Amino acid sequence: MEVVAVASEDLDDEDRRSLRALWDRAFGDRFSDDDADHAYGGVHVLARDGGRLVGHASAVPRLIRFGDQPWRTVGYVEAVATDPDRQGEGIGRQVMGMLRDEISSRWPAALLSTGRARGFYELLGWDRWRGLSYTRTAEGVLPDGEHGGLMVLRLDRSVVPDLAVPVTCEDRPGDAW
Repeated sequence: MEVVAVASEDLDDEDRRSLRALWDRAFGDRFSDDDADHAYGGVHVLARDGGRLVGHASAVPRLIRFGDQPWRTVGYVEAVATDPDRQGEGIGRQVMGMLRDEISSRWPAALLSTGRARGFYELLGWDRWRGLSYTRTAEGVLPDGEHGGLMVLRLDRSVVPDLAVPVTCEDRPGDAW
């Protein structure tokens, strides 16, 4: 199996079609066009076996505010997927391991939102966010209730010393987190 990191701008049309097909296999109708759009604009880790895309994760830059600290750019993980026929083979671990290296070369911390896979990410060194979460919208900063699924990777612990402070993201189309 080949696992590589690729910048979004270096993905060609065939790569993008293969990614959408993987996301459709992995998530079904739970993965919207907005979700797909969110996955682009940063770095992707692709796992291919015999030319077939079997795993993916990306990290994109996002403005986040931890407590009353200044807004800062961190990595935000999107579209982590393993082909359903290949789950349990360690592909997700490999992809996320390489993505962690890519994140650490770009940002002091990373965030992601998950519903089902908290244990998977905890095994990879991610922490559950314990504070409340908010979204900065055109109407102001609003509570969003996402905090139950937020996970953080603290590469520089001085950036995120306290997991219980509020965390705020910028709004975007589709899911804010």
